[in-house]
Amino acid sequence: MELSAGGAERTPETTVGDAFAWAMRDPEWISKLVLMGLIGIIPIVGTLQLLGWMLTTIDNLRAGHQVLPPAGFRYATRGLYLFLASLIYILVFAVVFYGTMFALVFGFTGTIPHSGSGQGTVTPFPFLFFIGMFGGMSAILALSLALYLFVPLVILFTDRRGFSGAFDWVGFIRAIRISPRETVAAGALSLVAYLISSLGSYLCYVGLLFTIPYSLTIMAWVLRWYEIKARPGALPT
Repeated sequence: MELSAGGAERTPETTVGDAFAWAMRDPEWISKLVLMGLIGIIPIVGTLQLLGWMLTTIDNLRAGHQVLPPAGFRYATRGLYLFLASLIYILVFAVVFYGTMFALVFGFTGTIPHSGSGQGTVTPFPFLFFIGMFGGMSAILALSLALYLFVPLVILFTDRRGFSGAFDWVGFIRAIRISPRETVAAGALSLVAYLISSLGSYLCYVGLLFTIPYSLTIMAWVLRWYEIKARPGALPT
C-alpha cells in the first residue's frame, strides 16, 4: 500500500481541478447537498453536522470512494473539535477587527482640534480619518486573505491530532516551509470554496442551502489532494 506524504493511503483523486465536479458523480448528489443545507440552517447543531459531514467526505476519498456521505444527523461528534477551534478563531478575529476599528475611530476623534472662538475652522481631520479607516480596513482584508493559507492546515491538523492540533502554529509554519507550493495552492482553493459558498446569498439566501454544502465537497477534495501532494513531514501522521 502506497502512502502519501501525510501518512494517508494514496487514491486516484490527485487532480485538483476535479474538486469542482467530483461530487456530481454521486447519483444522489443534489438531494444530499440540499438535505445537508437544510440541516445546516439549525443554529450550532447544523454547523457541527456540516463540519463532520465534510470530514467524513474526506474519509470516503481516503478510502477511494468518490461518493458523498448520506445526509443526516450523525456527524456532530466528528466535527466537534473543528467547530470549537473555528469558534475560537472567529472570536479572536472579531476582537482584532472591532478592536482595530474602535482604536482608529477613537484615535482620530481624540485628535480633533477644538476652537474657542465661534468661527469655524477647516481641519484635515475628515481626510485623515477616511485615509486611516481605509488603511485599517485594507490591512484587515489583506490579513484575512492571508489567513486562508492556514485553513487547510487547521482542518487537517485538527482531524489528525485532535483539538490541540488546531493551534499548532509551529507545525503550520513547518508545513509551509516544507511544502510551500502545495500549501499555498490549497489555501487559495479554500478561499475559492468560501467565495462559492457565499454565492447563494445573491438568491435571497435560499441558494445557501446548496452552495454551502457544495463548497464543503470542494474543500474535502482540496484537502485530500493536499494530503497526497504535500511533501514528507509537512503533515502529522
